[in-house]
Amino acid sequence: MPWNKDRITALLLEAGDMALQLRRTISWERKSDRSLVTEADRKIEAFLTGEIEDPGAGIYLIGEETVNEKGEDYLSAALQREAFVIDPIDGTSPYAHGMPHWGVSIGRMVNGELVDGAVYLPQFQEIVMSDGDAVLQGTLVEGSWRWEELGDAERDLDGARLVAITQGLAKRGRVTLPNSIMVLGAAVVPLIGLLQRRFCGYLGNVKLWDVAGALPLLLKKKFEVSIYPDGDRREVSAVVEDRIYDLNPGSPSRWALKSDLMVCHPDDESRFRDAFRYVG
Repeated sequence: MPWNKDRITALLLEAGDMALQLRRTISWERKSDRSLVTEADRKIEAFLTGEIEDPGAGIYLIGEETVNEKGEDYLSAALQREAFVIDPIDGTSPYAHGMPHWGVSIGRMVNGELVDGAVYLPQFQEIVMSDGDAVLQGTLVEGSWRWEELGDAERDLDGARLVAITQGLAKRGRVTLPNSIMVLGAAVVPLIGLLQRRFCGYLGNVKLWDVAGALPLLLKKKFEVSIYPDGDRREVSAVVEDRIYDLNPGSPSRWALKSDLMVCHPDDESRFRDAFRYVG
């Protein structure tokens, strides 16, 4: 399935509409990792799987809710051929509790490299996606989608933009920055918020599907993306490799990055790294 702006947009809009409809009768349960899952997560993933997956044609799908049902031969082929990595609802907890900070994420991977991505925020009526080398933002205005190209990473010189952290750092860490700090329970909102110049930094532990839609966009726009396992900085590229991700089939943290992900403007990398500390 080629990456086509109109086709991907249609899939995102359908998935978003499903999520909004299903939230009227929301119920949830906890998965083994204690995170929430809803009927909408499962139904949207099933819808996208039906629209995208075609192993006979060499097109595979890695989704948060079904990845554990895939055999190792399937997953190996997905990493070696063409695969779509989806998060049907990134931010299930805010979604389930009636908050607007959640989205649908689709990333396209070819030969183990994330080459395209798209994120839809239904309650903000915004889509950010790749279109060739460009990164576009679509906004719904009076019933029509208006598209504009987003620019490269830009520094936050006066500390006015937001910095996003994840639950782990919020509960066990300290941030010494003048910026306002937000903990949203969703990765895609701040990650594309960096592209929209709402946020200037992000730090948190994530899995492949949390970043697959946004990471290729951030790299196209020259953001600094790295992890720091045991103080050893490792640059994060678009390649899904065991140097960065836990790809061990027997690991309980399979598909997670091996340490916290940090995203910012390249000139802010040292300052931000020094400002984040775990204290317990």
